[in-house]
Amino acid sequence: LKEENATLKMVVRSLKSSLEIQVQRVQSLERQLKASLEKEERETQEQQSFLQQTEWSLQLMTQRALEAESNVEKLKLAIFILQEELESSQVENENLRAGQTTDLGAVKQNIDFALQNLHQIITGANWSIKQLTSGAESLRFVADVLKSTGKISEV
Repeated sequence: LKEENATLKMVVRSLKSSLEIQVQRVQSLERQLKASLEKEERETQEQQSFLQQTEWSLQLMTQRALEAESNVEKLKLAIFILQEELESSQVENENLRAGQTTDLGAVKQNIDFALQNLHQIITGANWSIKQLTSGAESLRFVADVLKSTGKISEV
């Protein structure tokens, strides 16, 4: 009985030792799992923040593009009006060359006015074109960022 009792005690000690080692392993795995979950949560929050910033940028760029398109339409209309004024001035010029009398001061004034308007329209058109170019570059950047975000999400 004593030998059997001693053997059983050794088995119990061995099982206790094995159990303690397993408890330590479980605790270690729980800590690793918790750290992994926390890391994943942080990454998820960072991705959500990045996504929100990207959406905000996209909305801003869309708004700029719409404003630029509106400006382009206004400029097209102004160019059309100026072209009509230019044609009218050219007709007046032709009439003057043909010997018809008109007020030279009014013609000069019309030409000066048309030139001023044309200069303003050209300046505005250049500005709108720069805005459209900048908006397009920004949209390309956002598209690239969204592609890389998709690749990161897949990984």
